[in-house]
Amino acid sequence: MTYLVERLSELRRHLDHLREIRPRVTSRETLERDLSLHNDVLFSLLTVCQLVIDVAGDLAARRGDRFEDYTEAVRSLGRDTRFTPELVRKLERLPGFRNVVIHEYVALDLDRVVDALDDLAPVEQFLEVVRKMAADDLG
Repeated sequence: MTYLVERLSELRRHLDHLREIRPRVTSRETLERDLSLHNDVLFSLLTVCQLVIDVAGDLAARRGDRFEDYTEAVRSLGRDTRFTPELVRKLERLPGFRNVVIHEYVALDLDRVVDALDDLAPVEQFLEVVRKMAADDLG
C-alpha cells in the first residue's frame, strides 16, 4: 500500500468514526461531562487535520513545490485545478484548528469542536479528489 493510499484509508476511517459518534455529541456540555467522548472526538478531529496536512504536503512535494508551514502546504493544493479555490479556502483552516487542539487544549472552545463535527464536508470532498488522483496513478 502506498503512502497516499494508507493516509486516505486512515482519513476515511476517522471521518466515518466521527459521523458515527456525532449523535452522542449533543452540545459542548456533553464534551465537558464525558471525558472519553471528549478525547475520542478531539483525537479523531486532530487526526483528520493532520492527515489532510500530510497528504497536501505529499502532493506538493510530488509537484516539486516547497512550503514553509502546514497552512502553505494546504494552500498549495490550489496549484492543482482538481481542487477548487473554495475547497482550498475551507481546508486551509485545518492547520490552525490542529494547532489550537494541540497547544491550547485547556482553553479550547468546545463550541468550535461541535461546529467542526458539522463541517466535515470539505474533508470528504478532499478525500474524494485525492482518491481519484490515487486511482489514476495506480490505474
